[in-house]
Amino acid sequence: MTSFYATYYDGLTSERVSVELTLDEAGTLHVAGLVAPVAHPLAAVRIGPRLGSTTRSLVFPDGAKCECDDHAALEALERAAGRGGLSRFVYQLESRWRYAVGAVVLLSCVGLAGSKWGIPWLARRIADAVPPRMAYDLGRGTLGIFDQTVLKPSVLGDARKQELTTEFGAMAQHYPSLPLHLTFRRGIGPNAFALPDGTVVVTDELVELARNDDEVLAVLAHEIGHVHHRHSLRMALESSTVVLLISTYLGDVTQLTTLSTGLPSVYAQARYSREHETEADTFALHYLDQCSIPHQHFADILRALQKATGGDPQSSMQYLSSHPPTSERIHRFER
Repeated sequence: MTSFYATYYDGLTSERVSVELTLDEAGTLHVAGLVAPVAHPLAAVRIGPRLGSTTRSLVFPDGAKCECDDHAALEALERAAGRGGLSRFVYQLESRWRYAVGAVVLLSCVGLAGSKWGIPWLARRIADAVPPRMAYDLGRGTLGIFDQTVLKPSVLGDARKQELTTEFGAMAQHYPSLPLHLTFRRGIGPNAFALPDGTVVVTDELVELARNDDEVLAVLAHEIGHVHHRHSLRMALESSTVVLLISTYLGDVTQLTTLSTGLPSVYAQARYSREHETEADTFALHYLDQCSIPHQHFADILRALQKATGGDPQSSMQYLSSHPPTSERIHRFER
């Protein structure tokens, strides 16, 4: 038999009573010291897990409970009930600083690995599973935010806009499943970028920098690649994962709207990953091959962009630069 002392609460009042608990050979826990004897099957008693040297509780089926700091006796009860193995193991880990430090290091490694490989992998799977209409709807309103902050209306002539719009329309016919739309802006230097709703924005400065329309079309093909692979949605998912996980853990479902309402700021502040750029470049290469457009045109416009920005990370163009030109990418297209 196991016997130890505890403080009893009836669950109805704040009165405290010192009692003696005894576990008999039949597995019944008896409470002695009350006006009337109380007994409960040990299997029906919930024993709180151990946390350091803090007082633990035993909760009875009728709502009453006992508090006790005799950890050895409580562990004996857990063993008798065939429970508590995991909590005892956790306590042993917490009680040894080497294990605690090791756990911190392990969790840090897991967190870093998850952020580098796990979150992007999960974001891609989720983005691919999202219905197309919903994926594009998430991007609605993003251009309006940019128009209020960094973008200015285009001053290109109507005839020039119509030429490029017609050529872009011919490109879009190759991808009927994508709701592609071309629009013009200025104010951030030579640049082009794609939004999740299929809008492709090209700046006046980029059109003026290009020596011919094939160079512009090569850049637009790259941006269509971002739409096709849902890179903007994947980037937003990756950036919002921590918020979503915390919201799910805390049960605050209202925070799940962060993904859609925060998309403009997430999109503007982040950059596509190396994998995203490679996928979009590959998409552009396939398009250029389909239309018998020499790859050199993309290499030439990348080189011109590199020269125009001077590689200055603080330039205004870099704010929305999702694809900073690099020698590696230029060489790939020249090959």
